[in-house]
Amino acid sequence: MRFFFDIQDKLKIEDEVGREFDLASEAVVFAKQLAADIRCLETTVRPALAIEVVAENAERIHREAVFA
Repeated sequence: MRFFFDIQDKLKIEDEVGREFDLASEAVVFAKQLAADIRCLETTVRPALAIEVVAENAERIHREAVFA
């Protein structure tokens, strides 16, 4: 199943490519790792910054705050 990882802040950046995972839980783990990578690279704390995991059927699976 393909999952998309949209970045949300003041604006939304939609992932148009996505990644294949067998389980939704694997996509959630990937979103957590992606958020950790962004935290390491971002120089300012942005409370609204988040990653939304969306399944190929447009169902929102998970929302991971980058700075929780």
